Amino acid sequence: MIKTVSIILLVLLGALLLMASRQPDAFAIERSVVVSAPAEVIYPKIADLHQWSAWSPYDKLDPQMKKVFNGTPGAAGASMYWSGNAKAGEGTFTVRELMPPSKITMQLDMLKPIEGHNVVEFNLESTEGGTRVTWAMRGPNSFLSKIAGVFMNMDTMIGKDFEDGLASLKSQVEMK
Repeated sequence: MIKTVSIILLVLLGALLLMASRQPDAFAIERSVVVSAPAEVIYPKIADLHQWSAWSPYDKLDPQMKKVFNGTPGAAGASMYWSGNAKAGEGTFTVRELMPPSKITMQLDMLKPIEGHNVVEFNLESTEGGTRVTWAMRGPNSFLSKIAGVFMNMDTMIGKDFEDGLASLKSQVEMK
């Protein structure tokens, strides 16, 4: 009996590892929304990390989250370190490149709950009805992430956060 259970567990583990190994080596997640405002109005709310608490879905995960800001707000090199509960995790956002009013590139270095190093981009482009704001994230898919990907759809999970954040940004900008 123990031998049969052990063999079954080894086969299941092997199948899991095989499925994980077939996951892509990189991921990309992207969501967009059209905001009824010019890019010049929206851009500072993204480029200045101090303003994220007004619209970011991640700030809602832990109202007691500790934040430390460094650098000049809204400038390349500005960063925000955060440490929160198990949902919020711990990490650093660093503004890498600014191309006002159309593009912001950031480095996201997650320390907890799972370490990860990803590039985050916001693109703002003029469109009928206002400005299309696109929030994108891309990075390597670690083997641990590949295993998680067998059970969870990360695009759906993180994409939902991006959708919520963009909706909140839209609401905040359009209220004024």
